[in-house]
Amino acid sequence: MTPTATPRPPAGPTATGPLTPTDHRAFAFLGQVNSSLRQCLCTLARHGVTLRRDTPERARLLLDTVRPWPLYKGGQFLFDLMEWEDLMVDGEPPPVLPTERIVSAATFPVQWLAAATSEAPAATRAVPGQRTAALDLPLRLLATTARTAFLGAAQDLTDLLGTPTPRTGARDDTEPGPAPAQPPAPELPHLEAGFYLYEDIILGTLTVLGPLLSDHAASGPEDESSDPAPSA
Repeated sequence: MTPTATPRPPAGPTATGPLTPTDHRAFAFLGQVNSSLRQCLCTLARHGVTLRRDTPERARLLLDTVRPWPLYKGGQFLFDLMEWEDLMVDGEPPPVLPTERIVSAATFPVQWLAAATSEAPAATRAVPGQRTAALDLPLRLLATTARTAFLGAAQDLTDLLGTPTPRTGARDDTEPGPAPAQPPAPELPHLEAGFYLYEDIILGTLTVLGPLLSDHAASGPEDESSDPAPSA
């Protein structure tokens, strides 16, 4: 009896795999976004742990204030749904993200929120164009976007034009020496998985972005009485 020949398996993927170079670049970018998100969340949480450890009374009052807000509850839902806790505590802790980068990334969203929620001045009398008042908010958002883009472009040009061109050869005695070393940033406590992780992120966000948020708050009578009077 003639043995039946075993069918050959189908040809497998090439040596480089079924993914294309575009796939690899896309995943590299998404991995970078994922790592940056993890680094930001962990940094904010570590600032929150510091606040909860050093000033527990202030931390409690801050959390009691924001807990009833829908944004806080919605953030808790998304935090649990997206399993960000696993993302944060899985693996070696990421390096601390400088607070300047966090503030810089949040500046435009905060400006957008400030423009979207600010009250438009009420019209006291009929004026030409009053019926197009519905366009006021989009126009203010457009003006804020244009202003931010203009300031960013101006700063980029300033940095570019102000950067000296490296020169080769002997160093002139009049050239400035190396910049002095910056003092090390304060050591932040490490994170642990647990019930307080989301609360620590909120506390860290209020700590890091507090000055930025307060700059966009509407001034009122309470602002004058909240700060203690300067001593003579």
